[in-house]
Amino acid sequence: MDKEKIRQILDNSQNRYEMPVSLKGFNWGAFLLTFIWGIKYRAWITFLAIPLIWFQLPLGLNWFLLLVLQIYCGIKGNEWAYKFDYNKSEYDFKMTQIKWAIFGFSIQIILPMLFLFVVCLLAFKIKDNPMVFAQNAQCKVAYDNLRKGLKRIDVRGSENDIAQNFAQNFKAARAVDNSVNFFLEASSPVDLYYIRFVKQNEKACNLEQQNCKVESGFLLPEEAFDTVQECVFYFDDYKNILPSEQTKSNIQKGYNIFMYF
Repeated sequence: MDKEKIRQILDNSQNRYEMPVSLKGFNWGAFLLTFIWGIKYRAWITFLAIPLIWFQLPLGLNWFLLLVLQIYCGIKGNEWAYKFDYNKSEYDFKMTQIKWAIFGFSIQIILPMLFLFVVCLLAFKIKDNPMVFAQNAQCKVAYDNLRKGLKRIDVRGSENDIAQNFAQNFKAARAVDNSVNFFLEASSPVDLYYIRFVKQNEKACNLEQQNCKVESGFLLPEEAFDTVQECVFYFDDYKNILPSEQTKSNIQKGYNIFMYF
């Protein structure tokens, strides 16, 4: 094989990856769907979106970096896609990317509208639904925190000691006497809800006697949650937790908004 033929083969191999000018432009599918789009086209840089979505940085810096990444993916998207689908006709290539764009806009617009519709349905179907949902969600959060925190501490001490040791297992929590207040971290922290430990006597905690319990509720203004009741749990010296019958019902509904219709 002479040198001229070898040069032609190499030129053809390189030219097949050169994207026609007519296909250059902004790729909305890569912009809106980042790593979902990137899986198809093996654009692994798009996977940087996952840690930027998952991990929160101070001042919302992760969202700014995510936007920069999305813009970059949108600019480079057609180039990456063409290297993967270089054998497609220009028409088929354009139609494929249009479908990705439509899918991306559907997720970004239709799904949030559907979620808003469900929330409105929840709020207006039954007058007290938002308050009931808030109470059930708070009971579920308190129950999860209790199961996580109690197994790491000694529950045979005083109420105040239990609260002090329990609070140390959570970043946004502080002990106040026999209560643990959970707060929203901000420049001026706002207390959200409490978990209060109550021992009725100095005897060992027993689930049958229900002589050691936990009360939990909101710390937000009473006028906002005037109809919400406390969640009640019982515990023993072996760190077993038993929700009261009403609290058990609250937990079962939890975050499942479809159970409120």
